[in-house]
Formats: sequence, C-alpha cells, structure tokens
Amino acid sequence: MNRVFLSRFSLYLDEIVRQGSVRKAAERLNVSASAIDKQLIRAEEELGVAIFERLPRGMRLTSAGEVLIHRLRGWQKDLTSIRREIGELQGLSRGEVKIAAPHEAVLLGLLPDALAAFLHEHPRISLQVTVDTPDRIRQRVMDGQADFGLTFSPQPLPGVTVVRDMTFEPRALVPLAGAPAARRTLPLDQFFARPIIVPDASTHLRDVMDIAAARSKIRLAPVLTTNSLELICAMVRAGAGHGMVATHPKAPLTGLEGLACLPFPRGSMPGMTLSLITATDRTLPVAAILAKRRFEMQFDAGAA
Repeated sequence: MNRVFLSRFSLYLDEIVRQGSVRKAAERLNVSASAIDKQLIRAEEELGVAIFERLPRGMRLTSAGEVLIHRLRGWQKDLTSIRREIGELQGLSRGEVKIAAPHEAVLLGLLPDALAAFLHEHPRISLQVTVDTPDRIRQRVMDGQADFGLTFSPQPLPGVTVVRDMTFEPRALVPLAGAPAARRTLPLDQFFARPIIVPDASTHLRDVMDIAAARSKIRLAPVLTTNSLELICAMVRAGAGHGMVATHPKAPLTGLEGLACLPFPRGSMPGMTLSLITATDRTLPVAAILAKRRFEMQFDAGAA
C-alpha cells in the first residue's frame, strides 16, 4: 500500500470496526459510503484476503482483519509518539538530564568533552552528574535515578543495556620529574617497589591493581587509600609514591600537570572496559536521548 492509501484506509478501517458498518462509518467521517467501500475493496484485493465478514446486522472482522487492525492501530500509536517527540525536539528549550559516572571518569577527557559539547548545543538543558560506585551506577540507571550511566563494571551487566563500550589501558602514574625515558614501559616489580597510593574498593581500578599484584605474587600494602583520584594525583605529584589511572589514546586525561603515565609491559595488566548503559525497559525523554547520542558520538570517535 502506498503512503496516502495507507493513511486514509487506516482511518476508514478503524471507524468501520468502531461503528460496525460502512454506512455508519461514512456518516461519522462525513464521507460517502461508496468512497469507503472502494478503499475497502481495494485493500482486500491487494492483500488477497477478506478483511470483514458481511453479515445481515453489520460487519465483523475476519482473522486477517483482526491482525490488520491490530497492526494499523499500533502504527498509528507509534506515529503519534513520533510526532510528539519531534514536536518536543523542535521546541526543546528546557529539561534536565541525569547522568551517573564512576570516579575514574572524572579525569577522562571523554566525560567533560561530551558534557561541554552537549551544553554548547543545548544551553537551556541542565545536566546533573552523580559520581558513584559501579554497582550504584547500574542501580541508579535501573531505578530511573539516572537517565544513563558510564561504568567500568565488568560485563555482562544484568538489568541494563550496554549501548557503547571502549577499552581502556591501566597505566602507572608517576611524577614527571622522575619518569623514565619516553615510551619506556614500567615493569610491575618496579612499580610496586615504590610506595603505592591506591583508590578504595569502590572503584574498578582498585580491582585491577589487586589482580596485578596477585599475578606478580606481591602483597599490596598501600601507604594511602582514598576514593578521590584527584588526591591520588596530588600525592603522586608530591612524590609520595606511585598511582594508577585508566587511559585511552582518544580520551586524554585531564588534570595531570607534573605527572607522567607510563605503560606496563604488554599482557601484564588486565584491561578495563568503560560502558555506556541505559535501562533495558525504559524509554528516555527527548533531552536524555540527545545527551546519550552525544556520548555515543564520543565513544564512536574513540573506537575509530
């Protein structure tokens, strides 16, 4: 069926079902009964089945007709939703988007870059960013406290859908003045030979450090444990020990003045996957859809 035929016929069909006859439908729609009947005959010829049983007291849908009216009403409902969302988009002047992100993402350029780009495009929409632990981020998204989230939690993630992901590499965080030559790797035994400043158990980065220490048969004895990556950077900068950060070539870190990020030998550290997640069974408001799309673009740029 072409577009004009489908839109007109769906209106006629729905009214015939509601009124029980072509004549009553025609009166209701203020069109001729012959016009509706022609559309009905044309549809039955094109589909190759009868849509109605013609009875002495009216018309009754056939099984094929039941399927057709169900699909057409669903199509009309979807079209109404599409028109409403497009209307909201055209007149979008206010709104709030709630985002949950892990502690590790605070230093990632990906997060502020995506937020700044979105605010530049939609200056009247406000953003609320909550920094939380991986489990609580997923729960916030599932409960609707966040429209979407970023998390370093290992997959699979029950209850949410992973929209995008990006692999990050853990690197040693050392004072720039005492860093080895550029491009040189830092063996794990040399890394752990210095006092270690670690994030607390609320971060996935701590899991990675514990795994690395166990692989090297090293007992991890940190001199400082904190949930603040900014404090870790400040303490490393002050020469108090080594730290660790998650890095990606296309998601540069911020706030690392006076520090160097050195790679570990290939295969000595487990990777970290940053995932963009949404609730599996919830439709986002228009403002949140636009913000999520901006983050998807940042992830796609990092994967290219």
